Amino acid sequence: VKKEVLKGCKIVFSRAFPTIDRAENQHLWKMAEQLGATCVTKLDSFVTHVVSTDVGTKKAQWAVKHKKFLVLPRWILAADYRWQKQPEQNFAVNKVN
Repeated sequence: VKKEVLKGCKIVFSRAFPTIDRAENQHLWKMAEQLGATCVTKLDSFVTHVVSTDVGTKKAQWAVKHKKFLVLPRWILAADYRWQKQPEQNFAVNKVN
């Protein structure tokens, strides 16, 4: 059941966690994959979500330009807590965040 929550989502992270360690070892990355998402480090046309805390990053700007979801890391945490995909608009990254 849990693997169905974010099934079909392809996620890229941008300024969502420290870059000290490999992205694949980060808690948010592992959580998203446990929820059924595919996580990658490079942007491509199949990416559906950019998870970021900053609208100013190149990846975040790419998401806006290509009309992809740009969401805060809390979007993944909320999906994990509720075992249900959450409305992206409730977790949108904007200049106020």
